[in-house]
Formats: sequence, C-alpha cells, structure tokens
Amino acid sequence: MEILEIRTTADLRARSIGARAPGAHTYHVNCRQFSTLHRQWQNNRTRHAEPLSVMTLDFEQIWMTAAEGAQVAAAIKETVPLLALNRDSASD
Repeated sequence: MEILEIRTTADLRARSIGARAPGAHTYHVNCRQFSTLHRQWQNNRTRHAEPLSVMTLDFEQIWMTAAEGAQVAAAIKETVPLLALNRDSASD
C-alpha cells in the first residue's frame, strides 16, 4: 500500500486542536513518507509536545496529535487503505 486515505470530522490543517473547524475532510498521505516522519518524530522526544506535521499528496500541511499519528501508523502497518479519525481521538 502506497497511499492512505484519511477521513476526519475536523480540519487537520489547523496546527492547534482547539482551532480545528468541524466538518468532513479527506486527506491522502504517502505511507512511506508518513512512516519515516512519524518514526523521526517519535525518536525526537522534545517534539512530542508539538503536533506531528505531515504533507499530503495535495500539498496541504496537516497536523496530528500523538494519538492520531499512532492510529495512522497502525493503519499503515495493518495495510488498511482507509482510516476514519474522529474528534474523540484528538484529545491527546
């Protein structure tokens, strides 16, 4: 699997969770690129306070919490082609 489709009920383009506008959004990410960025982000312990920054295939900068990043990483590992993130997972 090379591309993962992420469907969410909030706009991940907002860096702050509190600034995320509600509504249905769909993003496509390159699995290899995400896995590399997520691994680097995890290894840099000082950055855990900051959201994970990822560029989509549509060249949109999206921001994920640790919980959201873990969900995406798990979906890639399990080769799930579609992931739906809900607002409850953004509480990290």
